[in-house]
Amino acid sequence: MTNSYQNKKVILSKYPSGKAKKENFCIAEEEISDIKDNEMLVKSKFLGVDAALRLLIRDSDEFLFRVKENDILHGNIVGEVIESKNLNYDVGDYIVGSLGIQKYAITDGSGVEKINTDYAEPKYWLGGMGIPGLTAYYALLDVCKPTAEKHVLITGAVGAVGSMAGQIAKICGSKVFGTTSSNEKCKWLVNELGYDYAFNYNDSGWLQNLKDASNGRLDIIFDNSGGDVMNESLKLIGMNGIVLLCGSTSQYFEDEMKGPSNYIWLGTMRASLQGFVIFDYESRYDEARINLANWFKDNKIKMPNHIIESSIESFPSAFEDLFDGKNLGKMMLQLND
Repeated sequence: MTNSYQNKKVILSKYPSGKAKKENFCIAEEEISDIKDNEMLVKSKFLGVDAALRLLIRDSDEFLFRVKENDILHGNIVGEVIESKNLNYDVGDYIVGSLGIQKYAITDGSGVEKINTDYAEPKYWLGGMGIPGLTAYYALLDVCKPTAEKHVLITGAVGAVGSMAGQIAKICGSKVFGTTSSNEKCKWLVNELGYDYAFNYNDSGWLQNLKDASNGRLDIIFDNSGGDVMNESLKLIGMNGIVLLCGSTSQYFEDEMKGPSNYIWLGTMRASLQGFVIFDYESRYDEARINLANWFKDNKIKMPNHIIESSIESFPSAFEDLFDGKNLGKMMLQLND
């Protein structure tokens, strides 16, 4: 190895109860070993702050890829190759992949992709060009199939997936509604992302306002939040409608996660409840990225990032901020050291 590198990584020190707090994590340091043949050393530039991580740090064996106490946190990063003995990657290449929440990582290329900067800058590859954008693209276009006559509700509309999904539905000509946690965020959805209507679910009359604006019919409910918002919105599902289960952020930190009690509306309206996992579409990622990149260059969509410029020590507080709703778009930590 040409240089000596001191790694820092974020460790789960104690399983959280409820929302994760800074004290549930700690920073560990280690010296990076020499890379071997077919390996490369990657320096993290952006660390994804993802709500789904909360599922993985539960004291439970119910979920795959569980993080146990004293393990490094799982997470997607965008990084730069700074040393390489891998013929497929050169020094200076940017990659995206699940290498964990750490400053440096050694990889043989498994589970990472080379970033095509002709499509978009590296900072967009954790959000609009990354898993959130791909999820919004295929979940909508392949499963939900929005069209000009359809009404689409996006719950958790300000998040990484929701902020992309609403824009894609608008490209399809649909009337788009969003739910979020504040009046300020509602204005952002309408004024910045082109949503037709947005509703603060903390207002007591949000459901009636949604009913009035949608004429009491939602053809597609693209659910990122679960909980009461998703449950109440089922009362407005239209005939042969679809409810897509993309995420359930309101339930990730609950000891006992709860499903919808208003499922009877699905039967009455001949509607369907559909799960979705983006990894089923891995062979088609580039197809989506070409279209997303073209829309972005043509100013048909925005790729909202909520970037915190700091050191890796700030990751625990950023993760706490995510569940306090402080983001607009994809939250990430840009390492400044």
